[in-house]
Amino acid sequence: MAKKQKILIFLLLILLGLILYLILTSESIKPVSNLDKIAKPDNSSLLETDYKLKAKEFFTSYQSLIKNNGFTEKNIMELKNKLLGLKVPVKFKELHLRFILALNKMENYLSRKDEREKDDSFKAISQLKADYSWLNN
Repeated sequence: MAKKQKILIFLLLILLGLILYLILTSESIKPVSNLDKIAKPDNSSLLETDYKLKAKEFFTSYQSLIKNNGFTEKNIMELKNKLLGLKVPVKFKELHLRFILALNKMENYLSRKDEREKDDSFKAISQLKADYSWLNN
C-alpha cells in the first residue's frame, strides 16, 4: 500500500506542478488590446483619403490628355507607373485595377493603332466616372 500511495502522491505533485505552470504562463498570453484595433481604422481611413486624392489627380491628368489629345506612350507609361506606386486600400482595389486596365488599353492603342482599344479605354474611364462619382468633382 505504501508503494501505491507514493505513486499517487507523485502523480498529484505532477498535476499540481502542471496547474501552477499553466496559471503562471497564462498571464503572458493576454488578448490583444482594443487600442490596436482602434488605431487600424484611423490608418485605413487616412490611406483611403490619400488614395482618393492621388487617384483623382491621376484621373484628372488622364482626362487632360484626352482633351489635349496628348497621348504618347511615355505619358501613359508615366501615369501608369505612378498609379502602380500607390498603396491601395481594399475598398478601392477594383477601381485601381480597372484604371490600370484602361491605361493598358490606351498603351495598346498607341503601340498597335487599334481604334477598338482606344474606344475600350474611353468606355472604361466613363464607367469609372459613373461608378465612382467622387472622381468627377
